[in-house]
Amino acid sequence: MKWWLKLILAIVLAAIAAFLGISVYLGHSMTAIERVPITENPSLCGIDYEEISFSSSRIDELTLYGWYLPAEDGDGVIIMVHGAEQHRADPGVKMLDIACGLVGHGYNVLMFDLRGHGGSDGDRMSAGYYETRDLGGAVDYVVGLGFEDIGVLGFSMGAVTAIMIAAECDDINAIVSDSAYADLNDMIEPEFCKRTRFPEFFLRPLLFMVKMMYGVDFTAIKPVEVVGDIAPRPIFFIHGELDDTVPVAHAYSLLEASNNPLNQLWLIPDVGHMEAYTTYPEEYMSRVTAFFGDALR
Repeated sequence: MKWWLKLILAIVLAAIAAFLGISVYLGHSMTAIERVPITENPSLCGIDYEEISFSSSRIDELTLYGWYLPAEDGDGVIIMVHGAEQHRADPGVKMLDIACGLVGHGYNVLMFDLRGHGGSDGDRMSAGYYETRDLGGAVDYVVGLGFEDIGVLGFSMGAVTAIMIAAECDDINAIVSDSAYADLNDMIEPEFCKRTRFPEFFLRPLLFMVKMMYGVDFTAIKPVEVVGDIAPRPIFFIHGELDDTVPVAHAYSLLEASNNPLNQLWLIPDVGHMEAYTTYPEEYMSRVTAFFGDALR
């Protein structure tokens, strides 16, 4: 082989190796999580609670950790599901305040860390793809406690997780979906560029590498395609019109696709992503508890 052909072949092979190496690195970056420490617990608002743990599912059986907050004479239970890169006590959303408010209204509450977050096992996130197994484990846990009236309050990725598992799990009777995305494909490009600072050119190879390395198919995360399977069980959608993380069009898409006249949509004109409670705490609790009151009792 002539020397210049060898040179071209070497350059091509080096370019392919570099491209694959970058794609592997980006795949790691898109699924890696930097754990945020949990610094508060329900005792701060004077609520009794139990430290609990349970398995994510019969498939991978990761151990997940959380809290169970019992209410006096409460027949229903609300499972709270945090968003990406946070934990069960997400201070930005004020999840503890919401949980304590729910207990005060007579609801038992289960709060837990999704895989790779807080104190739970795992080291990757999948934007709802595998997190459905975690919420499925939480549902199994409360069913094991004897609960039949089960609601879920999810935030962003947690809301997506709730929609996707409820389409398959009849044990969930009602959902409050705060700031959910309808189709991850509509958001993955800007999220990719934000998380990796690489050009869009690497996105498709990245998606392939993530699927090959971790079994996560980001393109399959489309709650808008399954939300209609939840009917006649009701969903209360909450979304801020100033949300620049998940545009408000996602809320409209989910409501339309849900095909259930019992479903509700609360649009808040002056708030951003997952800011409804922190901006209007009293109205938030009033609407959420009224919804669960109708759906679970």
